[in-house]
Amino acid sequence: MAQIRPKTAETNFKPVNILILNHNHERFGTYFRCKFIAEELTKHGHRVTMICASGKNFDLKIRHHKSSASFSIITLPRIKYSQYFTGQILRLLFTLPYIFFADYDVAYAFTVAQPQIAIPAILSKKILKRPLIIDWDDLWGGGFAQAHHSFVAKILTFFESHTPKYADHLTYASRFLGNEIKRLGLNIPMTYVPNGAHPKDQKQSSKKNSRKQTKLPLDKKLILSLGNTYTDSLRLMLKAFSKAISQNPNLNLVFVGNLVIPEKFQTLFNRFKSNITVVGTVPYQQVHLYLSAADSLILPMDNSPIEKARFPMRFGEYLTSGRPLISNAVGDVRYFIKKYQCGYLTKPDDYVGLGKAMMASVKPTERNRKYSSNSLITKYA
Repeated sequence: MAQIRPKTAETNFKPVNILILNHNHERFGTYFRCKFIAEELTKHGHRVTMICASGKNFDLKIRHHKSSASFSIITLPRIKYSQYFTGQILRLLFTLPYIFFADYDVAYAFTVAQPQIAIPAILSKKILKRPLIIDWDDLWGGGFAQAHHSFVAKILTFFESHTPKYADHLTYASRFLGNEIKRLGLNIPMTYVPNGAHPKDQKQSSKKNSRKQTKLPLDKKLILSLGNTYTDSLRLMLKAFSKAISQNPNLNLVFVGNLVIPEKFQTLFNRFKSNITVVGTVPYQQVHLYLSAADSLILPMDNSPIEKARFPMRFGEYLTSGRPLISNAVGDVRYFIKKYQCGYLTKPDDYVGLGKAMMASVKPTERNRKYSSNSLITKYA
């Protein structure tokens, strides 16, 4: 098998061509995990091509562009016709020519619960005999699959549990998923690869300068939530915020990302609208400015298998932010906040405790200075 390792004085591994298969569309979710791993691989002399979906809701073209001299990205057509369906089977067909005719030595497949990733990966391994690496970063069986029709859920669960047996090596994003791999009884080498932040884009900036550049208020205490995806944890965060601003009206909750407020949360959200700032989506290169502008950072979570299995991309950013963290965390998020002593932890369903943590996190205390220092974890960049 081709070796995916850095070259050292003691070893002389030949650079290889790696084909990454990613189900997400550009600039969303696992796309960033794939992109960051690809960029690290190119630093060690490897050449990487990543296939993903277009970032547009309606795009019929296959597009090729160079991210760097050694890293190419191919985007496939995307037609979003419902919340979860965006032309996956179409992309499966468009991926197959790359599997059979592209110049690559190793296939690296992300999210093999999705048939448009699993089937090409299996064909590459079984027919072309190419080494296969499989990455597992979310829970589908007993998790995301349950949001689909029962027939679709069975397909997703099947591919998630059966495709890994074809791998020569497995990577995984959380200790929960590592245990899931062990439960499958596979005798395959595996490596824990949690998510992190991009080192080039994590530049520390003063709070005052960051607020001027982002146009966030200079006179407010800002608690920032980064991300695009919220479930019932949004309700808990809003209820916690209601407790916090009843004691400190100078608090402002800042959302950075593509925030969509479900109808069932609209009344609660509108009640505190004057204390909420919705920034919207910003270029990734500007994320560090918004994190630097905040007094503290919050990550709400659900007490569910999906959340226990995740290592949210935003948490990687938080771990390099230099700001106190707040979370009702489960899974690896809870483990790392405890391990590094970098923030406030509450029980998963305790919105009162979360509100108290919000209030405490913006005060100029020695505890917050310690948390800020401990959340500058450079190895996650």
